[in-house]
Amino acid sequence: MPAVSTSRIATPRPGPKEFRGRASAGGSYGLAALFDELEEQGVAIRDLLAGTGIPPSWRQQADVALSHAQRVALFTSAQRLARRPDTALRAGQRQKIGDFGVWGYAMATSPTFGDAFRFGRDHLPLAGPVLRITFERRGDTGVLISNNPESLGTLLPFVADFWRSSMTTLLSLVLGAPFPSRAMYFPYEAPPHVSAYRKVFPCPIHFGSSVMEWHFDAAVFGAPCPNANAMTAGLCREFCERVVASGEGQSPLQREVRAACLGTQGREATAATVAAALGMSLRTFHRRLRAEQASFQDLLDEVRCSVAVEYLANTRMPVEEIGHRVGFPDPSNFRKAFRRWTGRPPSSYRNAASRPQ
Repeated sequence: MPAVSTSRIATPRPGPKEFRGRASAGGSYGLAALFDELEEQGVAIRDLLAGTGIPPSWRQQADVALSHAQRVALFTSAQRLARRPDTALRAGQRQKIGDFGVWGYAMATSPTFGDAFRFGRDHLPLAGPVLRITFERRGDTGVLISNNPESLGTLLPFVADFWRSSMTTLLSLVLGAPFPSRAMYFPYEAPPHVSAYRKVFPCPIHFGSSVMEWHFDAAVFGAPCPNANAMTAGLCREFCERVVASGEGQSPLQREVRAACLGTQGREATAATVAAALGMSLRTFHRRLRAEQASFQDLLDEVRCSVAVEYLANTRMPVEEIGHRVGFPDPSNFRKAFRRWTGRPPSSYRNAASRPQ
C-alpha cells in the first residue's frame, strides 16, 4: 500500500474567492435519490442520461462533476420520463445524510443546528443547486429565497419539488426532529399532485406567489445536533475546503467513501457498512473502486491517518486511546500503522507538532 500523505493537514486553506471559483462548477450530491426513485419506476438510466451530455459511465466511475447545464438537462429528462406526478417529492424523501457526502456529514456533526445551517449555506455550491439560494432573517423567522426562479420555465415545479423535499429531509436528519417550517411560497399554480405537498411539507403552502421562499422558525438555530462530534465536524469541514473544493485528484466516489468513513462516529467502518451507506451492494462497491484503481483499505487508512494526526496535534489524549478511536484496539498495531503511514511513530509526530514554528 502506498504511504498516506499528511501534507493536506499543513496546507493553507483556499480563501473565499478561490473556494467559490473552484466550487462553482458544483458537486452533484443528492442525485442518487432521484436515480433510485426513477429506477424503481422502471425508467432506464441510459434513457435518463440520453441527450444530457452526461456520459453513461458517470454513475459507475463517479469521476465527472456535472455542470449547471448538465444538471438542468438531467432534471428536464427526469421530468419527461417520470411515471408519477409526485416523483421529485418522493425522491427527496429518500435522501440520507450520506447522499450529500462530506457536506452532509459536516452539517450533521456540527454542535448546533445554527452551526450546521451556516456551514451548509456557506458551502451550498457543493450540493449543486440549480438556483441561487440566499438567506435572510425577518424577526423570529428564517427565510430561504430562491432567486430568479422564472429562469427554469416549465421545469421549475419539478426542481422545486425535488430540492424542497430533499432539504426538508436533510435538515430534519441533521436536527434529529421534524424541521420547523412555517410556510412555503411557490411562484406557480398548484399542481395536480398538490395533496402530496401537504404530506411532505407540514406547513401552510402558498401557490401563485410573487416570490419563491421557505419560511421557518429561527429558534431552531439554538437546537443541539444529536450527532454532534467536534472532531468529525472539523475533519469534514477541512475535507470540504481542502479536498472537495480543490479536487486533489480523487473522484467523487472516493471522496464519498472517505466521507462515509468519517461519518461512522466511533463505529467501526467496514467495506460493508460504507457500501450500505452509499446505497450499493458490496460487490458493486468493490467493482467501482477497482475501476478507479482504488481500494477501500487505502481510503480507510487515509481517513484513520488524518484523524490520528488531528488528535496528536490538537489534544493530549494518550496514544493508546487515539489508536483505539481510529480502529486499533492494540496500541502496538496502531504504532506500526502510523509509522507506515507517516514514516515516524505517533510520539515523534506529536512532539514535532507541539514545537513552536
